[in-house]
Amino acid sequence: MNRSHGLLTILITGLVLILTRTDSPAAEAASGLRDQADGESLAREVRSLQPASTTTNRATLEIRNAAGKRRRVPVVIETLAPAPDTNRWSTRYRTRPADAAVGESLEIVHRADAAPEYRLEGTPGTAVAPVAANGTGRSFAGSDFSLADLGLEFLHWPQQRLIPAPKDNPHMVKGRSCRVLESRNPTGTPYSRVVSWIDLEFRGLIQADAYDARGQLLKQFSVGSFKKVDGAWRLKDMEIIDEQRGTKTRLEFELTVPQ
Repeated sequence: MNRSHGLLTILITGLVLILTRTDSPAAEAASGLRDQADGESLAREVRSLQPASTTTNRATLEIRNAAGKRRRVPVVIETLAPAPDTNRWSTRYRTRPADAAVGESLEIVHRADAAPEYRLEGTPGTAVAPVAANGTGRSFAGSDFSLADLGLEFLHWPQQRLIPAPKDNPHMVKGRSCRVLESRNPTGTPYSRVVSWIDLEFRGLIQADAYDARGQLLKQFSVGSFKKVDGAWRLKDMEIIDEQRGTKTRLEFELTVPQ
């Protein structure tokens, strides 16, 4: 083969490779649409998880400020199962201050097909006030948890995308196989996007990283350890870290083993 034929062969071979590459613009677009559809499906699945029964738990918020000083705030967490033939269920958080300070009460009403509703009550006996959409970024009880964090509001954002795992190699975090979901916020505040790890078996949230409008990590949420109580594994603690302020809040549940 002369030089010109050799060059022609290389060009033809290169053209064939370009036309058949899996990361061609058309293939990338199709893959992106699949990832978006899978992401929307996963977010909807997690939003649809409902408690099977009404439960009440006691817990403690351990809040550490940027200087390392800690304070502890007792809290009662009541989860109300949905009424028959409804898709609404709620979680109530009531702080129990050890001193004379007034406690704070928050109710979050969850629905699979709509963003959470938030209701706050301050001084006992005062009217419960619904929280406007632009007020859900406020802190609960002075902790690093905002109302929107507790409501997992990012699962309701319109842009959801599944981040594919390498072939035969699932995403792993804390020793668990996960699917990874990227949720993008069209408003960009307080978070521009949240990347969350969803347990492949139990569909529970294990970790979530929230980024600001500049793409910098702002907060990281993660579950902690588990304890077997009455034959069932229950979450002992979870924490949220504000990476930019240098603060951290740990929510520790009071778990007792029946005698």
